[in-house]
Amino acid sequence: MSCLLTDPTTVLAVGGSPANLEAVRSALADSAAEDVIEVDDIDVGSTLEARDDIGCVLVFDSDATFVDVYERVRSVNQNVPVVVHMTLDETLAAAVSQRSACRLVPSDAGDAVLRKTVEDALSTYERRRNEAADSSILETLLADGKMSMFAKDDRGRYVRFADVPYTANPAEVRGKTDPEIFNQQEISEEALANDLRVVETGEPIRDSIERFSGAGGDHWSEATKIPWRRNGEVIGVVGYAKDVSKRMQYKKRFEEERRRFDKFASYVSHDLRTPLQVIVGALERAREGDTDALDRIERATDRVGEIIEDLSSLSKGDQDATSFSEEVLDALDIGVSTTELPSLVENVWQLDSTESATLEIDMPEETEIVAETETVRPLIENLLKNAVDHAGPDVTVRVGTMDRGFFVADDGPGIPPEERDQIFDEGYTTAEEGSGTGLTIVSETVSQQGWEMDVTESEAGGARFEITECPVVEPSTTTPGDPISLSTNEDIGTVSVPGEASYDPDTDVWTVVGDGRDIWQDIDEFHFVYATMSEPVRIQGRLSELDGVHEYSKAGLMVRDGLGDDDALALIGATRDYGSEVLWRTRTGGNAESTQYEEPYDAFQWYQLVVDERGVTLSFSTDGEEWQPLEQLPIELQPPYHVGLAVCSHTDDLTAEARFENVTVNELESE
Repeated sequence: MSCLLTDPTTVLAVGGSPANLEAVRSALADSAAEDVIEVDDIDVGSTLEARDDIGCVLVFDSDATFVDVYERVRSVNQNVPVVVHMTLDETLAAAVSQRSACRLVPSDAGDAVLRKTVEDALSTYERRRNEAADSSILETLLADGKMSMFAKDDRGRYVRFADVPYTANPAEVRGKTDPEIFNQQEISEEALANDLRVVETGEPIRDSIERFSGAGGDHWSEATKIPWRRNGEVIGVVGYAKDVSKRMQYKKRFEEERRRFDKFASYVSHDLRTPLQVIVGALERAREGDTDALDRIERATDRVGEIIEDLSSLSKGDQDATSFSEEVLDALDIGVSTTELPSLVENVWQLDSTESATLEIDMPEETEIVAETETVRPLIENLLKNAVDHAGPDVTVRVGTMDRGFFVADDGPGIPPEERDQIFDEGYTTAEEGSGTGLTIVSETVSQQGWEMDVTESEAGGARFEITECPVVEPSTTTPGDPISLSTNEDIGTVSVPGEASYDPDTDVWTVVGDGRDIWQDIDEFHFVYATMSEPVRIQGRLSELDGVHEYSKAGLMVRDGLGDDDALALIGATRDYGSEVLWRTRTGGNAESTQYEEPYDAFQWYQLVVDERGVTLSFSTDGEEWQPLEQLPIELQPPYHVGLAVCSHTDDLTAEARFENVTVNELESE
């Protein structure tokens, strides 16, 4: 686009006699046309290609027809005006009128007419050239800028929308407002209100932070909206939005790290004090001749040494330090807390129920919810209390599990559909002595955890509260059987750099190299080493090294329904910068979602994936012995399916490399 740096003030004259050219130069003297150059008709195209300063082509009577010259011009430049300065006849007039950016000045017209026509042509070309450049720049940004840009009319309806990964299809949003497109109703309505405010006031809204939930968790966007004006009138809104999730996540991580540091400092202070007290007391006894006191001093000094070793590893950010003591891991709050749901429900019921009320627990013993007991207990307490208070002393309450969640149902009078949105409002109650706070606590707890809740009718006609998007893990009823070999490897999706995999039997190490833009939403691009299965299966192993080229480069254990680029899948593994990750697409053709756990210091490197009648259960471990469940997902897998190791670089031109140790794949047998 260097042509934009040159003013289009030269007239290219084609044909005509020397007298014609002299007359034109005289007519255009001291006009916007700074120069007139002459070429033969066959050189029109090459001259236009070579020069950026030509803003008008002037065609005289010549051996070539006007149409021939016009076609040569248009083969190079679609916008430069053509001014025909010839003897007027009907055929010529018709030909000129049928062609764009073409003007007719009869040869007998005066100098003033020619001068005005050429100046107007030069001005028009410069304007159109700039408009075309602006349009091209905008279209390029919209199509390839990977930045969320948009234009909306005065009613907040999209007229232009950038084609950006992980956002709506531009063709599908055209003519619609945010609430008609996005399912985050409150946020969408606020966005529309901001659009209308910009239109009404003519004032921009800059750097507005919006938080919304989407595939993969919470996201933050920083949006700027500016009045779109035409001839001074506001006709809509133009703007852009930047994804600032990383910034907000860093802020959250900083706050979390500071909390962990405070907690760890408290731990160090406490745990150093204990062995020091032992040493001081034992020294007194040793001076008095108690030789056993020396053994206590030795044990205490060993403990001090362990604490110092942990501190040293942590202060250096030692990525190979994977054997921190349990006290250190607890102090740093590393890991995921779980609560045995059946026993919690029973304990709460014993405190809050009446003698004639009945509790039915419809879930296996040892079923766990992935959340702290302090979080789950108030929720269970208020749901059970609500059932007893509103369904009567003889109520039967049933608590059971469902896909990624659980429910609490009763056989009372139920809740009318028109009241189900009101029951969570603070102060709302139908009980004579109720405070109206119990279900508000339930609603707030669900919201804070990022879960979802629905109120419906139970099978007995009473109320049923369903808590979903909440990880609930039922215990396994299988045992490992025959081992399976990972025998096949290939790239999934369209990758730029082919991946590869190798196995070293002497060290029991898999090395997997993979390219690919991502494994998320509707994108599947990675390298996969796998076995094909039709029976329940377990794969587990240690991800000992991930040489990532992007912060979201990832590697892990995967099961998928097929080998297409949008098949149902589940993955557990690690990202380069954000710790362990669980990723899933519950059905083929859907969008994949993910959660990163951001545990520091590579505290967890062992991962396990189990496919059985419960669904897909994903767990991690510090040692490969004691497993911590993270998720149990209802993935739609139709045998045969594929299980193995996956590596994705999260770029389109570089590869990431991962090393997996002690990988085992086993068929599972029912106990």
